[in-house]
Amino acid sequence: MTDTPKNDQADKEWADLQRDLDTLGDQLGSLRDHTAALGGTVVADLEARYQDVRNRSLSFRNATEAQFEDMRRMALEQASQTQTSLTEASAKSAEVAKETARQAWERSEPLRQGAQEVGKGFVRAWSELAASFGKAAEKIQTEKDVPPTGEEGHKPS
Repeated sequence: MTDTPKNDQADKEWADLQRDLDTLGDQLGSLRDHTAALGGTVVADLEARYQDVRNRSLSFRNATEAQFEDMRRMALEQASQTQTSLTEASAKSAEVAKETARQAWERSEPLRQGAQEVGKGFVRAWSELAASFGKAAEKIQTEKDVPPTGEEGHKPS
């Protein structure tokens, strides 16, 4: 049993009740000495009622402690069930997330292939462009190197 301020207070009150009941029992015991004056029936009646009250108070305490223990056990079971449920939900969420990621990857496959094809096409186009620029540069160079012929070569004087 865990000690809490409420448990400490309840234990103190129980101890006070027990002390009061013990005091009453002692007083009833000393009353027995005066039985002749009061009569045996009255004292026996008081002692019987005292024992009845004492037994009922012990019974009540035991029943209350049993109820608390049942509530604790039930709370622990519920906490365990909740933890199990959360663990299962977490595992399911992880599965769902994994499946969603896999589906997203599969759906993006055409985009990745398209990007690769665009990249390859860009490399081919760049290569052809570079080759075309190279041919054009060679053509320009050869045209510069060729001497002019015919009328183009002669200037009027």
